[in-house]
Amino acid sequence: VTNGATLTFTFDSRTTGTRNAIYMNAGSSLNVTNGSTFQILGVGTDGNSGQGIQLDKAGEAEINVTGGSTFLIDGANRGYVNSPTIYVEDSTFTVQNCTSNASNGGEFTAKNAQVFYENNNGHGLSAGNVTIENSHFECNGNAYYGITYSGNMTMDGTSTINANENGYGYTGGGLRASGTSLVASGAEINILNNKRNGMENYGTFT
Repeated sequence: VTNGATLTFTFDSRTTGTRNAIYMNAGSSLNVTNGSTFQILGVGTDGNSGQGIQLDKAGEAEINVTGGSTFLIDGANRGYVNSPTIYVEDSTFTVQNCTSNASNGGEFTAKNAQVFYENNNGHGLSAGNVTIENSHFECNGNAYYGITYSGNMTMDGTSTINANENGYGYTGGGLRASGTSLVASGAEINILNNKRNGMENYGTFT
């Protein structure tokens, strides 16, 4: 999706039984670039299948959003499943209002980006390794964790994370960290008004 184009998928899982907006085979990629807009808009997904993006093999497809572009998944059951590698640069990336997890693992890199995982009835950002450079994250109002990662996280001094008002489901909290987390001086992380735990640390957080 390039050169200012807009591509929108819409579905109603309750009436049509739609399973996925996009099913990605191993080795495939989705590229949104040069001021373009990509949207998946789902309804009727509460208790029904209706994923935004499903991979056939874990970690073997990629999503790239660059060049002043916009990526949105709204109202799917699960936003994306089976750990795609995601790269966002100079763009906006949003997964919101999902009726289950917004995301399901995968490498996540944001550079000069605006990232939103909000009001999902499960995890917000669920990832492997996370790299944040000069980017702003809003991970708020999710039923489970606002951010959870199983690998390492690096965050530079020009970035911000807000992980607020999460964890009102059967598990969850603001931020769940594993591996090695390095947050540079000048960065800002807010973990406010979460149910259960604000932060869970299973690694080394500096």
